[in-house]
Amino acid sequence: MTAAITANVPLLGGTYTIAMEGPTIRSVTASRRKTDLYAGPTLFDIQVNGYAGRTCRIPTPERGDALAYITRVLREQGIGWWMPTITTASGDTLLKAFTYCAQALDADPDTSASVKGFHLEGPYLSPEEGPRGAHALESIRPPDWQEFQRFQDASGGRIKCVTLAPEQPGAPAFIRHCVKTGVVAAIGHTNLDREALKRAVGAGATLCTHLGNGAHHMLQRHNNYIWYQLASRDLYASFISDGQHLPEEALYCLVHAKGVDLSLITSDCIELAGMKPGTYTVHGRDVEKLTSGRIVLKGTNYLAGGGSNQRQCLETVIRFARLSHREGWTLASSQPARVMGLDRRLGIAPGKEASLTVYRYREDGPRIDIVETWVAGRKVFDAGATPRVKISNAPVDVDA
Repeated sequence: MTAAITANVPLLGGTYTIAMEGPTIRSVTASRRKTDLYAGPTLFDIQVNGYAGRTCRIPTPERGDALAYITRVLREQGIGWWMPTITTASGDTLLKAFTYCAQALDADPDTSASVKGFHLEGPYLSPEEGPRGAHALESIRPPDWQEFQRFQDASGGRIKCVTLAPEQPGAPAFIRHCVKTGVVAAIGHTNLDREALKRAVGAGATLCTHLGNGAHHMLQRHNNYIWYQLASRDLYASFISDGQHLPEEALYCLVHAKGVDLSLITSDCIELAGMKPGTYTVHGRDVEKLTSGRIVLKGTNYLAGGGSNQRQCLETVIRFARLSHREGWTLASSQPARVMGLDRRLGIAPGKEASLTVYRYREDGPRIDIVETWVAGRKVFDAGATPRVKISNAPVDVDA
């Protein structure tokens, strides 16, 4: 199959015709044609817990269609690549979730083309109130490489990122094992000190997961783990730019202190994202979605995940951090790919995978309207022709 798109390409600074052949970009040629279309490497979210009533922590084989469902909804938002995120739970629950996720992808090449690996967030996190966030205390434990290998085997080798607290016993050795086997080791939900950070970086950790969140409400003003991670030039940092997790001024300062070259964004969205406000039972805990869109553990101020998608987070980070169109798209697309070691595949250049998002862009707002989403040379969403996924008013998986 051959196809061509002529569009403004912010990452290249001009208008280009992108010719595709099969799953690959064949050529990128400068064009003088006038167009209101824009194109970039497809949006890539490395932390999606669930969306529109479905969870990535699949509880039973009968719910195995969740990943396909979420993939279709995300493609409508210009998100052609994403990583299902499985969060803290018992060993048995995690083992089943990775097994059912792997089975779903094995049976569905279309969904598999968009899923670039699994992200295990926990259970090897800080047990401290605050840094632990919404993760269940009873399931928090030190890193266990043998246990992780069981999860990895069940996933078919698809776990590509693990978020852990590096002050946990055995964390440096665990990080070294991750790096040796091609798994990105990320620091998050942590109460680390300077020495724990040095050990983690020395062992090969390369990412801070949603920096600025998963933290105490009150910290020593100078000596604290947010500053330590922010100052490190050896670590990328993801930020949840949904307008709820980080206030405008905080997001501006965090992104610019870390630097655009070391920053990326994620939605950290959960199954209540895209759903109406209300109180739900999620993984056995009461979670409330407020009318503001903020999702919290009921009766607390603790956030329980994101309620926006990566496209919405992109609009917010451009506005809050006062970024250029090009800088914002980089944080939401090519930068996550770089962190995950996939930048050789994602980009606008001959030989790269033809995974693109085509859209219209309005500076005021800004506002991004998705026109087409392409994955490996296939148009998987067309705003003018593809039927939209009907989202139920009653979430399917919130009791999982």
